[in-house]
Amino acid sequence: MKNKLIIIISCLVSFVIFYSILFFFTFLNFKNEFKYSFKTLKNLEIHEKYSKKIHHIREEINLLNYFKKTTELDLIFTSINKFKKESDIVLFQGDSWFEQINGAKKTNFFSYTLLEKFGKDNNLSFINAAASSYSPTLMNLQLDLLEKDFKIFPDIVVAYIDQVNIGDELCRYKKNKVYSNGKLASINPETDFSGPGWYNYSELYGISRIYLNNNNKFLKTFQLINFKIYYKTNQFLNKIKKNFLSDKKNEIKKCYFEEVEKYLIKPTKEDIRNFEKTIEEYIEKVKEKKNIKKLILVTFPYKKHFESSYNYNVSDSVERVVSKKENIEHLNFSKLLLNDKKFKHENIWFHDQIHLNAITHANLFIKKILTELSRHI
Repeated sequence: MKNKLIIIISCLVSFVIFYSILFFFTFLNFKNEFKYSFKTLKNLEIHEKYSKKIHHIREEINLLNYFKKTTELDLIFTSINKFKKESDIVLFQGDSWFEQINGAKKTNFFSYTLLEKFGKDNNLSFINAAASSYSPTLMNLQLDLLEKDFKIFPDIVVAYIDQVNIGDELCRYKKNKVYSNGKLASINPETDFSGPGWYNYSELYGISRIYLNNNNKFLKTFQLINFKIYYKTNQFLNKIKKNFLSDKKNEIKKCYFEEVEKYLIKPTKEDIRNFEKTIEEYIEKVKEKKNIKKLILVTFPYKKHFESSYNYNVSDSVERVVSKKENIEHLNFSKLLLNDKKFKHENIWFHDQIHLNAITHANLFIKKILTELSRHI
């Protein structure tokens, strides 16, 4: 009995010492612990609400880098110029290639300014709804969401289909789709304790609530430690459960860039067919919207396409799909640039070698899109 008591006391003392050390270092690292937390409750609530419908929306931390002032609506879309009742609405959909337009405003140049001026000169209202890693399926859902919840009825849609969208669709989103009455209803976010992918929000939401719900630094530290112990324990138990009980065949893999990129190196015929089906479904969704007079699809090659390191180009899939449809334009930069021997691509890239630098984004990419757009207004 005495030995058992000693063991219990030793365990309790050890836990108190461990917890005290953990508290001390967490308290010292307080600012960094809450670095990515939501800064307003409205932003947290709208993020949690719409991520359940559409897998993910924009990140608050990016908006704070883009704009001096933001509202919770900027998590979903940005009005580039003020709405006018008599003006046509041009909606930009797509991934970070179009979300990058927002980034231009902070430094007050290039893409954002070009669109502001073009809109003013041509009586157009531009709405940018692009968000990182958005692909045709997410754009499909987004159209309904913008219409139903925000009363946005665009006249023209300009949609960017990125090279990695084939990997996004087949690796990230395919097994998260939810159907209702045979129609796509939502794409589940990866919010469970062992959620795969880059958009595992459950921990972020929990930490953010601790950050926002009280102002006492000691209490926040105490709550944060307890939450992390709870979260990590559940994450560990869920991992064990998945390893022993889950269906490995249907398990959703963690889709880092390397997993997504492999579809550009050697996709199967079935991969390509499945991806092209998502493009077709997106086009059909656009055609359902009687207010949309024109759809312009845009594609651009990656640096590795210029270097012949990729065997597949998403532009080819878009070209095949568009060739069977009426009243759909495809602005195919691969056609324009890959066979142009005078075009020098080496200095057009951002440091990640995937996105365009700010000057090229405006002077080549956006200007060409506006030239195409001017034909339809």
